Amino acid sequence: MSEDNRLQEWFDKADAEMRASYAENHAKARDSKRIQQTGHAAEHAWGKLLEEWLPPHYEVAYRRYILPEVDAEDYTPRETDIVVFRPGYPRALRRQEEVLAAGVAAAFSVKLTLDPAGLREAVEEAALIRRHVAPRLGTARQEATPTFRYGVLGHAHKFGVNPRTNVATHYFRSDLELSTHPRESLDLICVADLGVWEKVTSTYSPVWNEEERAKGNLVPEGFSVDTTLIDVETSMSEKYPGPNGAWSQTSGSPLSMFISTLYGFLSQEDDQAAPFYRGLLGSNVSASGGGLSRRWAPENVYNETTLEVLPHRLVNGREPEWGLAY
Repeated sequence: MSEDNRLQEWFDKADAEMRASYAENHAKARDSKRIQQTGHAAEHAWGKLLEEWLPPHYEVAYRRYILPEVDAEDYTPRETDIVVFRPGYPRALRRQEEVLAAGVAAAFSVKLTLDPAGLREAVEEAALIRRHVAPRLGTARQEATPTFRYGVLGHAHKFGVNPRTNVATHYFRSDLELSTHPRESLDLICVADLGVWEKVTSTYSPVWNEEERAKGNLVPEGFSVDTTLIDVETSMSEKYPGPNGAWSQTSGSPLSMFISTLYGFLSQEDDQAAPFYRGLLGSNVSASGGGLSRRWAPENVYNETTLEVLPHRLVNGREPEWGLAY
């Protein structure tokens, strides 16, 4: 058996466990007295997946309150279902109910069944908490991307007919209303029985003169920062085709693509996560797809110093902090 097949076999086992978890918790959810218990069980099912597939130096915690760093008087911390601690976060602080934002590598809202209201709630919380985290300045990555990633996870969904299209539509509608900076936009959506979406931030996207472009000439008149919600092709794409109807026969399961995408985010800062992520890129467990973009004015994303040096620093493409996409 090839390496790719063996890896997918291991992910298939995780898929089966997630399906079993959903079946059990969905049955419990019919009893109104067990709703909270069901929610906690759903959180632990996703937490177990993260604990087993992330590097061992990451730790998963449940139902924590991420503290704001700036404008604290304008933000009341909300309970976050799952928090993944940064490896360097002190063990003494990990036992606390409240978590410093600097100690968070990723955070997730968990829904047994994700619907438009649950997605909007996750978009809102991702924006609010990141708006109250002090921006890290000095490089394209630090200024255009969040200090920690925020996602929403669901066992199943209620997005009606054409659910993949509907997920993207509801995401963009909420993002336009609630997010005021690329750092604030929700980074990840994973629904175990539907698919995966990841936000990709382009730090420098040329804006072409449309009049010249119509003549076949590419004449830039500036640039923008773009955030694109990539609808990742997965093994569920045949059952639920996306807007373009395309589907790769080699695509992995939603859970495997979720883990691959999360590794991609973590490896931007963690050298220990990078080798395994590169291994995933060399297998079938690597994300591909397309989506619509939101355009941001660069002066609203970068400070003046970064804006001035950005085009020159991006030229060689060899500096991790000055990449074209994250």
